[in-house]
Amino acid sequence: MAELLIILQARMSSSRLPGKVLKKILGKPMLEHQLARLSQIKTAHHLLVATSEQSDDDAIAGLCEQLKVSCYRGDLNDVLSRYYHAAQSVNQDKKIKHIVRVTGDCPLIDAEIIDNVITYYLAEQVDYCSNCAPPTLPDGLDVEIFSLAALQTAFEQASKSSEREHVTPFIRNNPQLFSQANYMYPVDLSHLRWTVDEPEDFELVCQVYQYLYPDNPTFNLTNILTLMTKNPSLAQINKNIIRNEGLLKSEKIDQVISAQKRIILMTKSYQASNQWLERAQKTIPLGSQTFSKSHIAYPKGVSPLFIKRGLGCQVWDADDNQYTDFVSGLLSVSLGYCEPSVDDAVIEQIKSGVTFSLPHQLEMEVAEKLVELIPCAEMVRFGKNGSDATSAAIRLARAYTHKEHIAVCGYHGWQDWYIGSTTRDLGVPESTKQLTHTFTYNDLASLERLFTEHPDKIAAVIMEPMNTTYPEPGFLEGAKAICHHHGALFIFDETITGFRFDLGGAQALFDVTPDLATFGKGMANGYPISAVVGRKDIMMLMEDIFFSGTFAGETLSLVATKSVLAELQNKPILEHIHSMGQLLIDGLDSLIEQYQAHDWLSVCGHASWSFFMIKDKGDYSAIELKSLFLQNMLENGILINASHNLNYAHKKQDIENLLRIYEQTIKLLIETIEQKSFAMVFHGKLLEPVFRVR
Repeated sequence: MAELLIILQARMSSSRLPGKVLKKILGKPMLEHQLARLSQIKTAHHLLVATSEQSDDDAIAGLCEQLKVSCYRGDLNDVLSRYYHAAQSVNQDKKIKHIVRVTGDCPLIDAEIIDNVITYYLAEQVDYCSNCAPPTLPDGLDVEIFSLAALQTAFEQASKSSEREHVTPFIRNNPQLFSQANYMYPVDLSHLRWTVDEPEDFELVCQVYQYLYPDNPTFNLTNILTLMTKNPSLAQINKNIIRNEGLLKSEKIDQVISAQKRIILMTKSYQASNQWLERAQKTIPLGSQTFSKSHIAYPKGVSPLFIKRGLGCQVWDADDNQYTDFVSGLLSVSLGYCEPSVDDAVIEQIKSGVTFSLPHQLEMEVAEKLVELIPCAEMVRFGKNGSDATSAAIRLARAYTHKEHIAVCGYHGWQDWYIGSTTRDLGVPESTKQLTHTFTYNDLASLERLFTEHPDKIAAVIMEPMNTTYPEPGFLEGAKAICHHHGALFIFDETITGFRFDLGGAQALFDVTPDLATFGKGMANGYPISAVVGRKDIMMLMEDIFFSGTFAGETLSLVATKSVLAELQNKPILEHIHSMGQLLIDGLDSLIEQYQAHDWLSVCGHASWSFFMIKDKGDYSAIELKSLFLQNMLENGILINASHNLNYAHKKQDIENLLRIYEQTIKLLIETIEQKSFAMVFHGKLLEPVFRVR
């Protein structure tokens, strides 16, 4: 069984209150009181005091010997080293896997609170957990818990003085390396200060002990709160002292050392991105292969424009700035960047070949799996992107019905038949534009009207089964009935919803089976593949129409798809994504309610693919406010656009951090609107819409 070790760090050489840990409270050293309170913890197995080798701390070692408490002595200033070696000194049998960190200036520490945080840490199965990020309990009831493996990594890699002196900043500041959680108390008591750093702090603690200790030596949080309610003057004794002043001071040293670097980063943080864009535009129109990834999709000058690498849900841009990525490769990444189970299968397949002169058995194996999982799938044909699949489905529908007109709802790719119905229709023949007609989601009358206006001419209705809005009861069923009544095919474009809303797609979630459907995006965790699936009698026309490509049977994307589908079947991936998405939606709804912004801010969509909607407000357009929104998100390490594209690598701490940045950003937007200060706070170039549906 993995055991927990409590390490209490203590020293005599406090700069603000020297010798505080051995100052007497009711005749006993403060440290002795704290050790007695820690002995009440039920979930930890070992207790050790970590002090320094300085002669000043001989008294601490002596007290530990007197109380028969283990003591380790190490470096005075490199407390991280002291912690690591202290843990190793009692870990001879290798059973200790987790460290509970407390400091010797917390004589009111509550054993029950620590037990609760430990239980939460073990349940969350994270590398690091605390009750102070952000704090909801009084200063002085802080506790941090982390794995021994995380401590070792920090010991080996941390370099800043604040990281060495305060043990955990390296862990907390590197969420890409360490999964994290925070225990929140139901009531916010963080305004209270019960730690001892200043004479006023010690005076408060002494009075608490004088009131409570004689009758109840194991007094707890509730007892202290009751006391302070009856004696409100107690909280006034030390109310003007700053929380975590020691950490702030050491961090300030780091800030002074890197101040000039920080200024350079603020003005040149996207220097490489801008240089790469200038270079790319010489050979690539727009400097990007994809409109939604290009510089018009993000506010230029305050945004990264190129990504170099990714891992899990983290990405690094051309300037090595790090972001938590909520774009996920435009929803093509479903498990996380560089997912080993997928990439290992791809690497193994490379050894035997990529594209062959005849079909490969992977084509058959993956097709069989899609037929097994997708309700409408009886046969399968592969492409490389969503536009391939939707265009093939439209050609099939026209061939099957001998009709030419198409009704569309949603986004369906770049091919003429669809893009001619949008504002970005340059180069599309007028005759082609006239064959495509749009209707309104959740409005059956608008669809019926198209069939009335174009009698016996519509070959198919193609639609996203859901985008920003859930289908109203009967809408999808009604759309299918209208199609079949008029002799048209009903097609779901599940390029995004497939393997995201449900293992069988939105058609399985909503229990509406189309005639044909298209899939792509997250099928292969970023590898290029798409699929047309559907009824056998329709799909057999693939033998007559011409939909054929050299790379449709490319094996790397197929083996990636096979691996992704296996992961989706064998692990609670979609359940995790949906739960994280619901946590995000609920949190955002709460923030919008808190700041009374429902008239211009909203969140909508499915938990796995939700949208943050911004409307015009005050003197500013939605484009201006969204540009400022993105600028602030990016400044705070969040890569995002209009939607939250979650993948399996996003954990609870990523969502909590995103919500924290959202709150900061919403405040900024409100202040900008009220103060009419957009020109002062926005420093980039406004976004440009890619296109809009006519």
